[in-house]
Amino acid sequence: SSDFPAFPLAARRSPPPSPSSLSPTPTPAAARMASFEGNPSPSKEQVDVYVKSQAHLLKPTSENPLPTAVPPPTAALAGLLGVRHVLVIVGLPERGKCFIAQRLSKYLYFFHGAEVKLFDVAEYMGCETCGEPGVECTDATTESRIEASADALTRDLKAFLDSTSTAKVAGGNMSVPRNPQTAQARAAEVAMEAAREEIKNTEEQLLVDETDRRQKNVDSGKVAIIFTSDGMRTFYEKWAGTSKERRRWAADTLGRDRNLAAKLIFIEVIVNSPKLLERNLRAKFRHEQRLAAGERAADHMRHTVQALSATAQGNQAAGAGAQAGSASVAPEGKGRPWTSAPPVPIPAASIPTPPRRRMGSNNSDHDWAATMAGISIDEAEEIPPRVVRAFFKRVNEFARVYVSLQEDGSEDDLSYIKLINYGEQVVTNRMHGYLRMRIAQFLTVIHPAPHTIYLSRHGQSTYNVLGKIGGNPPLSPAGEEYAHRLGKWVTPNICYQQAGKQDSLTKARLWTSSLQRTILTASHIPHPIISDADIGKPQNLPNLPHDDGADAQLASPTRSANSSLSGSYAFGSFFRSGSFRDRQGLMSSLTLGDECGASEGEQVWQQMAPRVYRNLDEIFAGEYEGMTYDEIKATFPDEAKMRAMDKIGYRYPRGESYLDLLSRLDPLVHELESYHEPLLIVSHQAVLRLVYCYLMGMTRAQAPRLEMPLHTVIRITYDGWNPPLEERFWLGPDPNADDGQRNL
Repeated sequence: SSDFPAFPLAARRSPPPSPSSLSPTPTPAAARMASFEGNPSPSKEQVDVYVKSQAHLLKPTSENPLPTAVPPPTAALAGLLGVRHVLVIVGLPERGKCFIAQRLSKYLYFFHGAEVKLFDVAEYMGCETCGEPGVECTDATTESRIEASADALTRDLKAFLDSTSTAKVAGGNMSVPRNPQTAQARAAEVAMEAAREEIKNTEEQLLVDETDRRQKNVDSGKVAIIFTSDGMRTFYEKWAGTSKERRRWAADTLGRDRNLAAKLIFIEVIVNSPKLLERNLRAKFRHEQRLAAGERAADHMRHTVQALSATAQGNQAAGAGAQAGSASVAPEGKGRPWTSAPPVPIPAASIPTPPRRRMGSNNSDHDWAATMAGISIDEAEEIPPRVVRAFFKRVNEFARVYVSLQEDGSEDDLSYIKLINYGEQVVTNRMHGYLRMRIAQFLTVIHPAPHTIYLSRHGQSTYNVLGKIGGNPPLSPAGEEYAHRLGKWVTPNICYQQAGKQDSLTKARLWTSSLQRTILTASHIPHPIISDADIGKPQNLPNLPHDDGADAQLASPTRSANSSLSGSYAFGSFFRSGSFRDRQGLMSSLTLGDECGASEGEQVWQQMAPRVYRNLDEIFAGEYEGMTYDEIKATFPDEAKMRAMDKIGYRYPRGESYLDLLSRLDPLVHELESYHEPLLIVSHQAVLRLVYCYLMGMTRAQAPRLEMPLHTVIRITYDGWNPPLEERFWLGPDPNADDGQRNL
C-alpha cells in the first residue's frame, strides 16, 4: 500500500479513455491501498457536531423557548474548526508516501474529528504507459490527458472542500426566528407540543449568508490529502508535485478560488539513506511475494471448489463433505485474517502462476517479471543482488529529473514540511497555526518500519468478580494466576522476535496505567539489563518437558476466530522458580554489571522497563464509581437510557466519556508511533478499545461495542506495506464469571 509498483501481480491493462470521459478508476495499486485500510475511510462516516446525549438539551421548553441550537465543540468533535487544508505528499518513488497518507488521515479523524478524504493521483490516470524517466510519454494525447486528469481531481477536491453537510448543523446558532417574541409568548401560554410546532414552522433569518465563509468555518474542518500509490507511473502528473512548475500550478489553482479558502501544504518525503531504501525494498518485496502466493492459492482453491461442485452433482453426499472441509471464507471489512477449516493440501507444482506485471512502463529496458520469476517466498527473505541493483537503477533515473522543494528562496512563499529519513531531520517553512504544527509533530514520529503492539487487560480484579465498575481494586486469585502466566509468557514471545528464519533477542517496552490492577498484572514480568552486543542473538531456550495443568495450557494458547496463527513458543517449568537472574542457561549473558563483566561505557537497555502512565487509566465513572450496572439502571434509569443511546459521547456525571479518553490518549499515540521496539500495553477495557480501533483502522463509533477479553494478549503488527494483522493468545485461567464491564 505504498507507492511501490507491484512486483508479481496479474496484469490489468485497458485502453486509455478519452480526456472528455476521464473519471477516477481504481488501479492495482489503489486496490492494494484499499486492502490496507481494511475498513471504510473516516470520511464515509458522518462526523458528529455534538454528542447524542445532549440532544434533549437543545429542544425548546417553557423555561427556554429559544435554546442553543448547537452546543460548543469538544476537543474530539471540534475537528479543525472550519479550517480547510490540502496536503500534497511529494517525493521520489518508493518512499512510503501512501503509508504516510494513511496514518495521517486516520490520526486526524480519530483523535481530532476532522473530515478527511484521500485523493490518489493514480486513480485519476487513464494511460498506464506513462512514467518513463527522462522522456515524456510519446502518446499524442498525453498533454490533454494530463490536463484532463488534473481537472478531474481538482473538481472532486473542490466538491469535497465546498460540501456543507456538517456546516448546516454546526451553524444552527446563526439561524434564528424572525419574530422570537411571538414564539416565546406562545411557549409560555400553550402546550409545549404546539409551541414546538410553531417554533419549527417560524420563518427563520440567517445572520450569516450561506455563501459567506463564516458559514463554512463552523463545521469540523476538512482535510484533503493528495498522494500517489504508484510514484513511477504518476511521476509527470500535475498533482504529483515532482517539479517546481507542478507545485506552482497547484498553488495557483487553489489560490485563484477565493471562496475555497483552502490552505495548501506540501509534505516532501526524502530518504537518502541506502540502508533505509534497501530495508523498504525488502519489506515490499516480501509483501508482494506473499500476495502473489496468496493469489495463486486462491485461484487454485476456486478451481478446487468448482471441481468439488461438479463431483457433487454425481455424488451429492461426498461432494457436500468435500466442500465443508475445504471452504475458507474471509468476512468483508474486518481488516484482519479469518481462518476456518484447513484447505485441501495442494501440490505446489499444480498451482497455476498468474501473469506477472512489469514495473514501470512498457518501454522499460528492465523486465521485472523475468527478474522475479522463480524466486520463492523463502528466498525472498534475502532479495537477490540483481533485484536490488535494478531497483536502485530505476529509482536513480527518476532522481535525475526530480526537483526537490527549493530552499534558495524561490519557493519560500509555500508552506511545506521536509521529512528526511522519516523524522531524522525535519525542515519546515511557513508552518503557522494549530493544524500545521500538529501535522508536523505527528509526521516526525511515524515511520514505515514494522510495528508490533501487544494489548492486554489487567487480570481479573475483585471488582470484576462483583460486577462493579471503576475503583482501584486488587487482583482476584484468577487475576493473580494470569499475572504469573503473563510473566512467563512475555520473555520468549515478546523479547524474542522473528528475524529471518530464527527468533532473536530484541529490545522491548512495557506500559501500564497507574491503577494497582495493571501494575500487579505486570509485576511478574522480568526486567533484565541487556547490552547492545546482545541484541540479535538467537533464542536458546532449553527443551524441557512441560507439566500438565496451567503451564501446559500456556504452551499453546488458543487462537481467536479472528486470528491466523497460534503463535506460541514452547516454555514451561523452566520459568517457574527463582529470580530471573538466578536462572541458568537462559540470557545469563544479558545482565550487565560485575557478574557478567560488562565493559565500561557499554550501552545498556532495561528490558520491559515498566512505565506508568495515568493517561492509560480506566474511564472515570464519576458518581457511579463502585456501582454495578444493575444498580445504575435501578437508581438512575434516565441516565442509563442516555448512555445506551450514545456510549461514545455520554459522560458519566462528574466523570468521563470515550471522547474524553481520546484527548488523553493523543500524546501517547505519538510516542507509540515513534517506537521501533515491541510494546506491551497493560491497561483497561475502555482505553484498549480505543487503542485497538485506532491501530486496526476502525471507526470511533465501533469502540464502545468491542469486547476486550480478560486473560488474553492481542498482538497487532503492521508496517508501511502490510495492513494491521491481529493475533490473540489466550493464557487463562478462565475467569468463570462475567466481569461486569461489557457495558462499560
